[in-house]
Amino acid sequence: MTRTEVHEPPYAVSPPVRLTERLAALTMPCPVHPSIHLVEAAASDWARVAGLAPDPAASWLAGRAFARCETRAVTLLARWLTWGARLREEPAALTPVLAVAGGGGPGTAPLTRAFADLWGACAPRMSDAWRERFTAGLATGVPANAFGRLPLDLVEPCYGVEVPAPVRRSPRWRALVEASGDVTAWCAEAAAEQDGVPGAFLERSNRRAEERVIDRVAARMEELWTAARAIPALTERHDLGLAVSQDVTRVACAFLTIPRAYLEWLLETPRYRHLG
Repeated sequence: MTRTEVHEPPYAVSPPVRLTERLAALTMPCPVHPSIHLVEAAASDWARVAGLAPDPAASWLAGRAFARCETRAVTLLARWLTWGARLREEPAALTPVLAVAGGGGPGTAPLTRAFADLWGACAPRMSDAWRERFTAGLATGVPANAFGRLPLDLVEPCYGVEVPAPVRRSPRWRALVEASGDVTAWCAEAAAEQDGVPGAFLERSNRRAEERVIDRVAARMEELWTAARAIPALTERHDLGLAVSQDVTRVACAFLTIPRAYLEWLLETPRYRHLG
């Protein structure tokens, strides 16, 4: 008998893997911070002291998103993402967390006490506008399959900088932030479909819908890079000075990096590693 070859259908490859195949910007190597093991240890120690379960995956996502930053900044982001992962498991804690952000006491619950510690490390050095944006983002709820806006909203306080209001309010900057958030969220949607969790754009019974979301991510990624390329001209127009312009550029580069870091993090998880 002649052996019959069985070919897997195109959709047997996970959507996250196929995204890297489709998008040139997502095929570039995504380095990890050289001190990632120190970051992971520090974030895990902090979590234990706070009464939270350590989350090594959060540290590795932070290490990819902030691969070229100071170890202090990466560790702070890793702690925030560890906290965010726990918040997804306890959504009822969001109300007391928002109360702490508004000046209330943390009480005795580990999640709110940990938030108070993180909030105290970031909020005092940020403007009222940033605090309002951050709490508004939290108030929208925590997605079940992604970190939501947390990585985007935390770039500035982890870096210890703040994008000036004229830049932040500009259409070009808003386009950058929104495109970065969309690409990250839609990668999460693709991952959710692979896990059998219904996504906003995908239906398991309709593989064409899966193709459409990958097409949409590809188009949005191009828009992200277009928006990023406009940032140097934007800082020059507002005459921000060299130091502030460099800070704005660092934040913009982080918004470019986070979607790739998130996708790489997905591919490193056990459920996708064998498909890479």
